[in-house]
Amino acid sequence: MNPNVISVNVNADQEEVVHLVKKYDLVNIPVVDDQNRLVGRITHDDVIDVIEDEVDEDMTRIAGVIDQEITEDSPLKISRARLPWLIGGIFGELISALVISRFESSLEKVIALSFFFPVIMAMGGNTGQQAAIIVVRGLATGDISLMRTGKRLLTEMKVAFGNGIICGVLLGLIVGTWLSNYELGAVVALALLMVMLNAGFIGSAVPLAFKRIGVDPALATGPFVSTSNDILGLLIYLLFVTFYLRMAT
Repeated sequence: MNPNVISVNVNADQEEVVHLVKKYDLVNIPVVDDQNRLVGRITHDDVIDVIEDEVDEDMTRIAGVIDQEITEDSPLKISRARLPWLIGGIFGELISALVISRFESSLEKVIALSFFFPVIMAMGGNTGQQAAIIVVRGLATGDISLMRTGKRLLTEMKVAFGNGIICGVLLGLIVGTWLSNYELGAVVALALLMVMLNAGFIGSAVPLAFKRIGVDPALATGPFVSTSNDILGLLIYLLFVTFYLRMAT
């Protein structure tokens, strides 16, 4: 009898099973109890079903909804499931409004600075969502391990840095031409770079942190990451332009 047979305990998480089957390219995997006695097996087809279920569950949680909505016909029940996320979004964006109000004097000096709020928020949100979705999917399939958290974070930061430079230069040139002030354009470009770096870090770090403490990392995406990046993105942008305006006077 081979004592090194790869097996899983009856209480093992289904994601652990998927990881083992994928890592060792198994067709079947034995299931054993606490006394290491064989109680059954899991086939490759079973694993495929689990992966499909995990993907469906993650996608619905990323959107801030529940899987049961697909087959649910009651508008009241669907509304009840979605409302907590939407109400949370209201309070999150109210914090964004509070951040903006704290920089009222800076905005009064250059009203046009407010024109770029949608760009800053969208770029931060998109960067964070891209990072979060990749990390959540990687954790679900086993392609990303908690043992390699630092490497994944570094990769996402490098991606955000490269994209931030390109997008920042583009936005900076547009702002400089629009306002006939290329110094301010350079400040906006640098602010966007920092916003995207911050978003890339949040989008990748939060799912990894959730996974480490035993919370489904899919909950870290969607409304949670978007709202966080809106608040911090606006704060970074306004801090940069306020500093520039004070130095320019």
